[in-house]
Formats: sequence, C-alpha cells, structure tokens
Amino acid sequence: GLTATSSVSITESAFSPASITVKVGTTVTWTNNDDMVHTVTADNLVGDAPSSSALAKGGTYSFTYSEVGTYKYHCAIHPSMTGTVVVTE
Repeated sequence: GLTATSSVSITESAFSPASITVKVGTTVTWTNNDDMVHTVTADNLVGDAPSSSALAKGGTYSFTYSEVGTYKYHCAIHPSMTGTVVVTE
C-alpha cells in the first residue's frame, strides 16, 4: 500500500504547522529551514516517540507514528518551540 507522509517545516524558530493530524502509519518528516540548529524531541520519550539529533539548516528527520494518540514535542535547544501530532485511526 501507499505510505502516507506529512511534512512539518521548522521556520523562524517555529514548527509549521504547529499541530497536524495524521492517520496511523503515517511518516511525518520535519525539515529545518533555519540557520540555527533545532531538534524534534517528544515531550514524553517513553516508548514510541520521535527524538532527532540536532538538525542543521536543510536537515530532515522522519518518524512513523504507529499508535493512535496525541504526541506533543518540542525543540530541546529552544523549549518554547512546541508542536503536536494527533494520530487517528
């Protein structure tokens, strides 16, 4: 089957869009468009959760969500940068 993908850009120290809703099995890809380094780090790192290395400008990170739920995340370097991925059936 086709793999669903969804994109989030990191621009001007913000995740855009800040909240996305995807179906189970979707791969979300974040792309850093800023000159500064950012991360994609789950608020709750228990279990199946995104945790990227530091992304330089142009860097990407992908994570596939395999369970229904609401997943909040942030940039470990800039904690005011937050985002949410809502995963539905």
